[in-house]
Amino acid sequence: MNVKWKTSALMDDIPLRYKFLIILLGVLIPIISINTLFYLQTSKNAETREQENLQISVERAGYDFMQMVNECVAIGNTVAADRTLNEMLDYNYADYDEYYENYDNVLRDRLRQYSNLHSYILWLGVYTTNPTIQSGNSYFVLQDSDKNSEWYQKIAGSKEKVLLTSYLDTNPMYPNQKKVYISIIRKMDNYPGLLKHTKYLRIDLRLDSLKELFAKERDYMTLKLIDDKNRIVLASDQSHDDAGDSQLLSLPVESGASGNGAIKDIIRPLGPANYTQGWNLVGTPERKDISGELRHILRFILILALITTLIPAILFVVILRSYNLRVKQLYKHMKLVNYERFETIHMYEGKDEIGGLLRSFNMMTEKIRNLINDVYKLEIQKKDLELERVRAELNYLQSQVDPHFLFNTLNAVLVICKKYKYEQVTDIIRNLAQILRRLLSWKDDLVTIEEEVMFIEMYLQIEKFRFQDRFSYELDVDPGLMKYRIPKMSIQALVENSCKHGLQSVKGARLIRIGIHRSYEDLIITVEDNGIGMNKDKLDWINRNLHSDDDTGKNIGLRNVYKRLKVYYDGQAKLVIESDPYVRTAIVIQIPLNQVQAQAGGEIHV
Repeated sequence: MNVKWKTSALMDDIPLRYKFLIILLGVLIPIISINTLFYLQTSKNAETREQENLQISVERAGYDFMQMVNECVAIGNTVAADRTLNEMLDYNYADYDEYYENYDNVLRDRLRQYSNLHSYILWLGVYTTNPTIQSGNSYFVLQDSDKNSEWYQKIAGSKEKVLLTSYLDTNPMYPNQKKVYISIIRKMDNYPGLLKHTKYLRIDLRLDSLKELFAKERDYMTLKLIDDKNRIVLASDQSHDDAGDSQLLSLPVESGASGNGAIKDIIRPLGPANYTQGWNLVGTPERKDISGELRHILRFILILALITTLIPAILFVVILRSYNLRVKQLYKHMKLVNYERFETIHMYEGKDEIGGLLRSFNMMTEKIRNLINDVYKLEIQKKDLELERVRAELNYLQSQVDPHFLFNTLNAVLVICKKYKYEQVTDIIRNLAQILRRLLSWKDDLVTIEEEVMFIEMYLQIEKFRFQDRFSYELDVDPGLMKYRIPKMSIQALVENSCKHGLQSVKGARLIRIGIHRSYEDLIITVEDNGIGMNKDKLDWINRNLHSDDDTGKNIGLRNVYKRLKVYYDGQAKLVIESDPYVRTAIVIQIPLNQVQAQAGGEIHV
């Protein structure tokens, strides 16, 4: 309970505009956070989608390339299984005429048919150690220069029958230059009886055909073909053609390398076959396309964030201005009340609860000004005794317009408005308006006990609203006394005195008991609270000043009540104060019933 009270008090100390600012931040921060998370997630999804599309592009290019390689491997298997070809290449010819006769009859078109059927094959031929054949066209005798070449050393030193290899070799168009080759090398050793001479089938691929494959994906990425030595053999952003300048693309590439952007390079192994082991196809995405899509997403998120933050901000500013201006005006004029300046608030009041409070305040100030004017007239026209009575009443009424009570009530109304969305405010506003209206409209000096009790109960309900569960009250009234008439607000002044002075500093539960009973020939009115009470010295001082004619400026409420009781009941009414510090304080009024009945019958004793 203490923590709750301290938290509520802390909030009550914060100015209204800062409270609205806190609410605004409480709304805008989640909106901005949600938009930020939405942008991050959308960007991540876009990158993931782009990564998947690029993966598909790399897979497509890799699949097409492997189709070429596998078809070449199949051609190599077919050639290696051609027994007639193997026999003629393994045969030792007696002279050139015998070789050329067999060449014209069998060998000439034996291999050419494959290169004619497949446009991506640059050259297809056999190298053999048989010295009796004549090098030319598709058949060559292995020379020392061939044995020193990279492709020969790879196949000769390998246990595999088929190899996919890249290397530099002499450019036949420009013998002084080297050229990059991608070839499938096949050992021709299918027949054990035909191994007199070593034979190798070499199938060279057209690099421009591979470039055409890579060009299909040019809009999405740059493709690089990496050999088993981790060298760049071919890249889609570099020029390679069969007749061009030779160059060795030997830039090292780390496995798993990624690009500079959020989307990484995609590395696809060419396949599980032994001859493709170590070969990879690497796709580097085009950053400009990805950056453009991310900029589009960011622009959309910024527009969405602007809309979702600007509209609430404008609404909060409008609402804050509506409340803050009116509350500040009300606060300013209520401070003027302390200096006995009852000025009307001139502004549009509105139809909400604050507007109702402004109208009640204006009505109150108008009534008070009229009452002040009436008092000045009475000072000239009436007797000293009546003038003293009216002054006492005016002082009493002014003492009731306690700005602290209005301020506390207003703060409580504002807190509940924000916390419970106005659901509990209606009755309190109605009670406050009725109290102010009755306070300013009561004309008769005497009211029935029933009217006084109703007025007190409305006042206590407001106090209950202020202190919530920490305040309670009990009314115990004899029903047979309801029609008796007593000076107006005589009991209410005692109740307010208990709330203001007795219960204000109590931290625990606050309780007020009001009892109205008949005791023999007397009317007994008791107002009791469990507040801080008074010690004996202070109690004696109050009793002395209560019966003194000297105006000390203190205990105005009690003095007003006591003076009015003396006036109305010929000095026969008694007012007694009892107090036990921090336990009980009681104010008891004792009035002879014959005096009360005489007033009810219309006989005024002054």
